[in-house]
Amino acid sequence: MGAWGYLPFENDNALDWLEDLESGGADVVRSALAKAGDRYVEAPEGAVAIAAAEVASASQGNPLGELPENVAEWVAAHGAEITADDVEMALEAVQRVAGEQSELAELWDDADEPEWRESLDDLVERLRAALS
Repeated sequence: MGAWGYLPFENDNALDWLEDLESGGADVVRSALAKAGDRYVEAPEGAVAIAAAEVASASQGNPLGELPENVAEWVAAHGAEITADDVEMALEAVQRVAGEQSELAELWDDADEPEWRESLDDLVERLRAALS
């Protein structure tokens, strides 16, 4: 049975990606954010991009509550590698995943679960705060 919740680390795709994160530096985050490019974003890539954006936000001192232990450890070890450009890329990725060209947005809208969009709005606010 798969894990699926509205928060960034409550789905199988993001949890699988955390294994990659643990073994790499900021390039792992950048690569995940880049996959939410200027095209239709499939649900797995969208879920990973949201998790990567959350890591970027946490790296700037704006985490979502309590992070999973492995994410907190990564942020402590590699968070300083995340730049303002990375935060900007994270903000753009979140906006694309929340947009009309996103399978994940379609799925959550069909499920009529407003918590997902509320969590993205919160993430956007925390990313913007990191840039100001």
